[in-house]
Amino acid sequence: RASCVEAVVSTQSTGDTPINRIRNYLAARNWWDDVSEKEFRSETRTEILRSFREAENTKLPNPLQIFDEVYEEMPRNLQEQREVFVEHTNKYADNYPLGNHEKME
Repeated sequence: RASCVEAVVSTQSTGDTPINRIRNYLAARNWWDDVSEKEFRSETRTEILRSFREAENTKLPNPLQIFDEVYEEMPRNLQEQREVFVEHTNKYADNYPLGNHEKME
């Protein structure tokens, strides 16, 4: 009986992967071909790179949201933790690069 690792290695070495099987299935029915494959890969790559650029240019959320959006009315102990967090990150600002985050208010 083959182990999981052996099965994966065997599948990869023979090219018998789920993606290859579906590609072969579609090609056998003339629903997919090399031109479609090339176009799909190009379009997908372009879309992924655009999404990465968009994400990289988006500010990260305000770190205080982790406190503010949990309870309708914040318990006192959580208010204290929030205050300590703000004081700590302000005191040691060099160790907390929050420039890519929305402003803490």
